[in-house]
Amino acid sequence: MKSILKIKDFGPLKEVDIILKNVNVFIGPQASGKSALAKIFTIFKSPRKFFKEISEIGMDEPHVYPKETIIEILKLFNIDTFITDGTEIFFESEVHKISLKNNEVIYDSKLLNKIKYIKSLFEDFENNRNAISEKIASLFNLFVLFHIRATLYLKDNEFMREDEGFATIQLIKKLDKEQIVDLISILEKIESGLSTNAAIYIPAERIIANIIKDYLANLVINEVPIPKHILSFAAELEKLTTTTIDLGFIQSNLKYKIENGNHRIYINENKSISLEAAASGIQSVIPILSFADKMKSVEHKSFVIEEPELNLFPSAQYRLLELVESIRHDGSMFEGWEDFGIIHTYTTHSPYVLSALNNFLYAYQVINMGNVEPKVKQQDKKSLSIKVNEIVKAAIDPKSFTAYQIKGGFASSIFNEKEGLISNNFIDESTDEINDDFDKLMSLTSE
Repeated sequence: MKSILKIKDFGPLKEVDIILKNVNVFIGPQASGKSALAKIFTIFKSPRKFFKEISEIGMDEPHVYPKETIIEILKLFNIDTFITDGTEIFFESEVHKISLKNNEVIYDSKLLNKIKYIKSLFEDFENNRNAISEKIASLFNLFVLFHIRATLYLKDNEFMREDEGFATIQLIKKLDKEQIVDLISILEKIESGLSTNAAIYIPAERIIANIIKDYLANLVINEVPIPKHILSFAAELEKLTTTTIDLGFIQSNLKYKIENGNHRIYINENKSISLEAAASGIQSVIPILSFADKMKSVEHKSFVIEEPELNLFPSAQYRLLELVESIRHDGSMFEGWEDFGIIHTYTTHSPYVLSALNNFLYAYQVINMGNVEPKVKQQDKKSLSIKVNEIVKAAIDPKSFTAYQIKGGFASSIFNEKEGLISNNFIDESTDEINDDFDKLMSLTSE
């Protein structure tokens, strides 16, 4: 997954131009615009979740919406006051591009238009068979889940043997009209999912969401003024069926359980307290880990997690990130994938979060060291992977990672692509001010 996001004159963001991938990190001081950036990504990555009319119109031409439409959408995330007459936003992926400029929103569904063009060739199917097959096959490299499902379709219909690899253009050319229609139907479902399944936005206020999720109906009926993105997240939590979460990374034997509708924190097998009575750090991690099963999915899902470090001791921050990244299914083994794997976007203030992610980036490199060292034997590669896993259970492919400092209205990359790591200089700078003051105090003792 690779997307482009550009933002100009939006709240605290003056001018931002970034590339987004599987794992994205925004770090910076309070009120720097990290959350605004993450919320815009959430909206613009899946516009048909928010722009309801899009699915009902023809998409042969880009569709234009007035400023009022985007303002109503921004209200869902409490960022509607950030927009000005000079605001410009541009987002582009392989699925669509959408922009806000001159007080209007322009949406262009790139993939949907490609599908519609392929369908138009059906008017003369026999003469256009090769062109149709080529257009379908050209999407395999961009949409790996489509390639996988097309392959399964061909195997189920005995066009391929079970032991064969992936579908090829030669096989597609042998299909009849009805069978190619079936493939296009598969692609349409994938496009719909990518355009409408917005990221699950896990807000910093998640402790509140965890408490209010059982009272949503009353809160809505009585028009209690709780931000809509918190109510939406609480509604997502309410849908989940998770009943037990192991919190051993915080404290040995610690567990969260739902028993007869009651939310309990077990300190050991015999002693428990109510969730509301538990430490705030415990309350903040439960909403994140409640989505663990969805993070294991092999299909496309996206999560935006605000301040994962909230109320946690540094070692617990590290282990939470390790747990979350170890269960995230990564599609990076497929070059150019767009529709496969899990996306995590973090906003943070914590240098410990950066240090944790750096360890996971380096773990990936150590595990794959044998791929660039031909002398390393296959059994040694496997042994190396086991040894790494004993130290740290998460690994992030550097090709799937970005990290930006958000400061003064701008975004600057803090990820060294050559080394495949976050810049150590940046992590060290986080404590420079503290260390400088300590050195000054020390110098006073020598005067």
